[in-house]
Amino acid sequence: MKKQRIGVVSYLNAVPLWYSLQNQTDIEVVPDAPAHLCRMMDAGRLDVGLLPVVETLRHESWTFFRDLGVAADGIVDSVGLFTRVELPQVKTVALTSASRTSVALTKILLKEAGATPKYVDADLTADDLHDRSEDAVLLIGDQCLRARNLDTDRVFVDLAAEWKILTGLPFIFAVWTGPRSQLTESLHKRLQEAYRESRALSFDLVRYAGMDTGWSEADLSRYLEEVIIHEPNEECFKGLLEFARRAAELDLVPKHAVDKVLDVLGKR
Repeated sequence: MKKQRIGVVSYLNAVPLWYSLQNQTDIEVVPDAPAHLCRMMDAGRLDVGLLPVVETLRHESWTFFRDLGVAADGIVDSVGLFTRVELPQVKTVALTSASRTSVALTKILLKEAGATPKYVDADLTADDLHDRSEDAVLLIGDQCLRARNLDTDRVFVDLAAEWKILTGLPFIFAVWTGPRSQLTESLHKRLQEAYRESRALSFDLVRYAGMDTGWSEADLSRYLEEVIIHEPNEECFKGLLEFARRAAELDLVPKHAVDKVLDVLGKR
């Protein structure tokens, strides 16, 4: 029997959504960075993915499950700009190539701040902060967590917190997405069960992540349990609708992205 290939974001904030799927005999879990997974989905090498939300907004034939994902309400801790100047004064930005959602959010927030910077795409890690000449550097996921423990001349700006200040809404970073034919009710139930099972293993996940990020187990537990939202609510999707609208205005996603969110929410 052919296994269903499911791509998953390998950052700590997403692991509770998929960790136990690795035990399923008819599923092949493919962990990777978000951008790599998106290229695999585009090439037809994955059936479904836990992907940056901007990807499902860009693909007209894709949809998403609305009750599972990676979101934050006010602070996310692991997505942000490390900057040497105030946001309105930012003239150059090094953008991580890891996730297009965070790139789009950065561009929206800097535009609202009145900045018109030059953007430079780069394959960034936390260790690059010292050597980059740009005013601001975008890092996400575990690399962002690790960078926050480094001694640098930069200030961390949490993008979810900036979004909350701008809109008063939470932000959804990733969702289960793919072609409508793949997002079956049977898969939906399995993903819900996988989340319940994986949450029970959160202590082990936190212990391993602590070795990579330099954060204490207590801080990482708070991060997973209190900061990251894995079951987005209605307010989260109001935030997604606003993100789709603002991103479409800047041509970061197609105009149909707003309609897609409304369709999933059953408001059209």
